[in-house]
Amino acid sequence: MKKAFKFFIAAFLLLIGTLSPSFSGGKDELPAELKAISKRGMDYVCAVELDKAQAEFEEAVSKYPEHPFGHFGLAMVKWAHFEYLEEESNPAMDREYDQFTDKAVEVGKKWLKKHPDDGNAHLCMGGMYGLRARLYLMRHSWLKAYINGKRALSSMHKALKIDPELYDAYLGLGLYEYSAGTLPKVIRWLSRLIMSGDAGKGIEYLELCKDKGYFNAVAAKLLLIEIFTQTNSPYSNPKQAVEWSNELRKIYPRHAQMHFVQIVSLYEARMYDESEREMKEYLSRVEKGFPQYKRKFLPRILVSLGTINMVKGDYGSALDYFQRARETIKEEKHPSRWAVWGVVRIGNLYDAEKMRERAVETYKEALSYRDEWGFRDYIEKYLDTPFDSKLIPDQLPPP
Repeated sequence: MKKAFKFFIAAFLLLIGTLSPSFSGGKDELPAELKAISKRGMDYVCAVELDKAQAEFEEAVSKYPEHPFGHFGLAMVKWAHFEYLEEESNPAMDREYDQFTDKAVEVGKKWLKKHPDDGNAHLCMGGMYGLRARLYLMRHSWLKAYINGKRALSSMHKALKIDPELYDAYLGLGLYEYSAGTLPKVIRWLSRLIMSGDAGKGIEYLELCKDKGYFNAVAAKLLLIEIFTQTNSPYSNPKQAVEWSNELRKIYPRHAQMHFVQIVSLYEARMYDESEREMKEYLSRVEKGFPQYKRKFLPRILVSLGTINMVKGDYGSALDYFQRARETIKEEKHPSRWAVWGVVRIGNLYDAEKMRERAVETYKEALSYRDEWGFRDYIEKYLDTPFDSKLIPDQLPPP
């Protein structure tokens, strides 16, 4: 469930990138200095150099306190810190994220009252509503997420009405179409509330952004890779995902996030030897302290290595990796979702080896941790029905 909604919102988190230099449709053009500052800040967010990004957006707020871009940038930095560096596993940052987003929305509303024809500001507003919707999604407040997501969509359409050639905006439109067109059956009630979506059209919009977008071309490619690596999806295209992720690794050879995108792509393409080789290289970089490879990422790569060893039938090695991921829980004030999912995977292994009593005990352990990620439904299913090893290979990341 959460996975589908993350698609629904992800586009709006990047709408700050729609500062297209071709913009000319509105009466209110973006100051060149603010455009340059915002571009640098966005580049730092994409590179996960968040201290530098924050400094840029603080400068934007200092010089242009009434304009929404700087405030939205600060909210985005907080989101990126929570999403990437904290692995969605720090409740205190959740509250800070709430405060920054509310502030950005307040500033944006005031700006648009004075500048209703500012297309870039409408896109920025869409991004801010998207950040707020993302917050509600993490809390499983589906109706509030829907309301804010709809406001984000409305803001984006206003911007496109001002200038239809803001190709970067098709990132949000494409993700909305795709996500609304692929809502899970368990939330059909929500699909009756929102406009219907066309997943195929959504992919076309994303490809348009990838090919013609100025700031969001890379983001569109990444989102298409994510779509193409969805396990058992009718839109799965892992071979294309591998090609594009290899291209991105050449451009960003020291970027941990791009490296992991490549790992997932190789896994979904069932290129297991290649995927495992990259996993071991990733683990080596974490252990050696490479700048982009944070210690916080250790559970994710250990669980990934455990999963690929499950696929290969080496349950002993898989258990060793999952146990190492489980041990990291002792190091963290807030256990990461990957570490907790590693505990679930240990239960899966016990089920695969017909050790049901130990599996149930392990699933109960996983349930004992505060659930920030919507794991409960999956774990309770395993408590009712043993994990079936015939389901391997399944998806690499946690649900």
